[in-house]
Amino acid sequence: MQIIKKDGRIEKFDINKLKASIENSANDINFPITESDLNIVLNDIKKILNLLRENSSLTSSYEVRGIVYHVLINSGFSSVCKSYMDI
Repeated sequence: MQIIKKDGRIEKFDINKLKASIENSANDINFPITESDLNIVLNDIKKILNLLRENSSLTSSYEVRGIVYHVLINSGFSSVCKSYMDI
């Protein structure tokens, strides 16, 4: 899958960048997030992306951001979500 960045560049979607971003958001607020929790969140994000983009291999950073917001809130990580959205 490819992602359209905010500046219009297109690059390969890297789930590890997203993982690092969520980890950093948790660390910024001293919120202990386990590797297991991160994997659950990331798997949910990937599932939603695949459902939304089953006929397309292109997504946007805006769409991914919305999915991350949804998954973090629904997983009980509202404080991490707030930190993530403040980036």
